[in-house]
Amino acid sequence: MTTTFEQARAALAFLEQHRLEPSVEFYDFALVYLYQSDPISSEDVDRAIDEDGALTTARAADIAAALRERRSGPADAAVLAVRVATTERELVALRDQIAALRALVLSQIGPGDDAEHDRLTHTLNQTGAQRILEQIGQQDRRFVVLMFSIDRLVAINRDFGHSVGDNILNSFAAKLKRTFPNEQAIRWGGNEFIVVVPGQTATAVRELAEEALTLLEQRNFRLRDTGASIGKVTASAAVVSDHVGDIDAILREARAKIDTAIAAGGNRVEV
Repeated sequence: MTTTFEQARAALAFLEQHRLEPSVEFYDFALVYLYQSDPISSEDVDRAIDEDGALTTARAADIAAALRERRSGPADAAVLAVRVATTERELVALRDQIAALRALVLSQIGPGDDAEHDRLTHTLNQTGAQRILEQIGQQDRRFVVLMFSIDRLVAINRDFGHSVGDNILNSFAAKLKRTFPNEQAIRWGGNEFIVVVPGQTATAVRELAEEALTLLEQRNFRLRDTGASIGKVTASAAVVSDHVGDIDAILREARAKIDTAIAAGGNRVEV
């Protein structure tokens, strides 16, 4: 895997979120999970969070060891050593780049800000999404815009705390990355996410939206302290075809469809 700065930042943010040391082992494991290059590891991580309420260091180490064994096998110790050494050098270099870029960003836009990415989910924010939205209506191909809204997130925050709501937002953002690996998810605000899909029919995109909703519904979120389940969490989605680049009209139609889905009980896709 060729690691970009964006991937490195996401991997380190994943480790920080789960309170894992930024070691070579965990860094490589985070990249694999975030970019779905080993489905077995991804399933193991989701299962660990479901069962324990969080990804513990012990479970992460077990999953990373299993990943390493699948990749290399016991007979390829020399190859593994070279790979680890290369990854370690890459990680050191990326840490230096991140530190330098973070210092530059903070000096220009102020501490705690991120010009183009949502601080919680590391998806694009509205500013970062502009380059994607500007493509709509300007190229000789059609786009389908998906809007997602997590059902009852305000009530979940009220009943279980914002840390649980944040975990749900992060989890859903990861599921959007899994479902739409070639597109960039956008956190439009609050409980809303947008994905812009070029060159696909509304029918095909609807199937993908339903897949993302199913992945969220199947996730068993638990409280970190007690391990108690908070119950089923769902989302609703709207599918809107390109209106000759009129993003405001697209968003108005998407929100109207989301309202229809919520009025019907949520956990559905409106086209």
